[in-house]
This record gives sequence, structure tokens and C-alpha cells, in this order.
Amino acid sequence: MEKVVDFECPIYEMAKDNPEFIQIMYDLGFTKIKIPGMLTSVGRIVNLKKGSRAMGIDLQEIKAKFEAHGYEVKNFG
Repeated sequence: MEKVVDFECPIYEMAKDNPEFIQIMYDLGFTKIKIPGMLTSVGRIVNLKKGSRAMGIDLQEIKAKFEAHGYEVKNFG
């Protein structure tokens, strides 16, 4: 599986088949991602750009974390 994180793609789409993505997000401070139902509801409309603003997490920090885990970053800028 290709490891890609797209900052404009809904979080749900990137997480649905990728448990590592969910754990990285949790480790970054997106702790609500593990609340039952949160990913399948809010995650369908929120992308990383919106989520980072809502949670107060720096986009650069998110980008660096995913790159450190070998992900290709798309639509960051």
C-alpha cells in the first residue's frame, strides 16, 4: 500500500484502511479520532487543514510527523 497523506482529503478516507494513520493522528493530539463514531461522522467532512485549525495543531508538525513515518505528503501548501 502506498503511504500518502493528502491534506485536502477527508480524514475518514485516509484512515478507513490504515490503522497506522489513526495512531499517528492520535499521537499528534487528535485524540478524538478514537472516540467511537467520530471518525465516521466528523471525519467524513474534515480534512487535515480544517482539523489542525480546530485542534490547534501546527500543520508543519503534522507534515513532519507523517514524513518521518515514510508518507508522501500531498496538497500541503
